[in-house]
Amino acid sequence: MLAVAINDLYSATVEVPDQNRKHRQQGFSLALAQVLIKTTGAKDIAAQPGVSDALSQASNYMVKYAYLPRPAIVEPIESDGVPIEQNTPLSVQFAKAAIDDLMRKLDLPIWPANRPELLIWVVEQTASGYRFVDEADLPPELASTFKSRGQPFQLPLYDLNDQLALNALAAWSLNEQQLGDAAKRYGADSWLVLRYSEVSSGAVRGSWYLAGRSGKLAGEGTVLNTLESDSESAFLSRSIDQVVDRLAEQMAYFADAEANLFRVVVENINSFAAFSELNHFLSGLEIVNGVKVRSIEGDTIILDLAMEGESRVLLRALNKESRLSRVTQLDNDSTTELTSVAGPRTDTAAYFRWQAAR
Repeated sequence: MLAVAINDLYSATVEVPDQNRKHRQQGFSLALAQVLIKTTGAKDIAAQPGVSDALSQASNYMVKYAYLPRPAIVEPIESDGVPIEQNTPLSVQFAKAAIDDLMRKLDLPIWPANRPELLIWVVEQTASGYRFVDEADLPPELASTFKSRGQPFQLPLYDLNDQLALNALAAWSLNEQQLGDAAKRYGADSWLVLRYSEVSSGAVRGSWYLAGRSGKLAGEGTVLNTLESDSESAFLSRSIDQVVDRLAEQMAYFADAEANLFRVVVENINSFAAFSELNHFLSGLEIVNGVKVRSIEGDTIILDLAMEGESRVLLRALNKESRLSRVTQLDNDSTTELTSVAGPRTDTAAYFRWQAAR
């Protein structure tokens, strides 16, 4: 499972005390802050220059909003015998083009919507040994933190196949071979182990371990970080925030004032349908501003991609596309054009073979 396109990056749901105008405007600002956290990958985005002014004018970027039904409660919530008024959920949808323009105007990082899905193992050390914490026993903060950061994830099934591939002790021990083998079932290129135990003070101490196949999401190696929190839910939330901070730092880019050209050479483009599919894919990448055909010879096409960020971000997106297979330089006379480009600077070309979807 190479990447998942996040569909709700430009919407958020917040809670407001009631439906009056003042609280509605405050809700719009909170919702915009959440959207910017998801689209930039920066949890502290509200502290960046110019963002506070944008938050105060959040309605300028909004498409629509709606008040949602309050969640049902089994028993009335009271404080000193006085019922506490429930907050009202406010759902806000922002315009993608307006948010994208805002990020470029304020020179904020841009985190593309196609993001690798993490496979997550949660392991707890107890007095009786080690155990996997399945979905039914996980605090809701795990899913809500991932959602608030715009990072897709999946949990193992923990069925017989999973049990045969990986036990809790091996996961706790960070057995790379077994973790990698167990991840293959889910098509995961990257995985995260969250392991923790309760210490004598009542606090929760543990670590997160981010790893993946060579050259993929986690960089050249693996990442292990240890921390301590007041509770299980706090530990999970802090760990996930640290993990997502790292992922976003690797995958986000800043828009350049002057577009750069990146040359892509693709073979096996043997029909107009194949060309249309390739062009649609490339044009849909956030980092790509334009696609220009440089030359076509036989089934090989040379394209110049106008990009507004770093080539590493573009290459990561190309490498994760299942229809593109990276190859060595093609033995084709048409590729000699690579040395004769005028205009904006051009990075080294990348060579691929196209495999149309079946």
